[in-house]
Amino acid sequence: MIGMLAGFIIATPAMAQSAPDVRVPPEIGAAYGRLGKAMMAHDANGVRAVWAEDFVVNAPNNMVLRREEVIAAMERDLLDYKDFRKHITFVGRKPEITVIMGYDTMVPNKGPGAGKQVTRPFTDIWANRAGNWQLIARQATIAAAR
Repeated sequence: MIGMLAGFIIATPAMAQSAPDVRVPPEIGAAYGRLGKAMMAHDANGVRAVWAEDFVVNAPNNMVLRREEVIAAMERDLLDYKDFRKHITFVGRKPEITVIMGYDTMVPNKGPGAGKQVTRPFTDIWANRAGNWQLIARQATIAAAR
């Protein structure tokens, strides 16, 4: 179960790819970068700075988890990858909300699919709260492991 939580790490900007006609807002791209670095460093406060206090995720194991549950898994070293890439295919922007969709490819070192490339479609919902973009919700599903 916990091994399936591995889909929460976010790629740094160098590992993120967007479709040619898709533009990620720079402030959200920067937040993805900060989140990726925090996850890799197991920096719970860095993750909290990007994930809203009320952040929820419909995880790949079909469980709805809250921010602190995911951070606890990260702190127990359950989110571990050999390779991780974010492929962004859609950005829908409104003044207070931005929806980003795409898929992640990764090679988990632990849990289901360990050592195999996993493809995981995702939807991330960002909210502008007092001028600061925070991730408020995420849905991730395992589509394939090879």
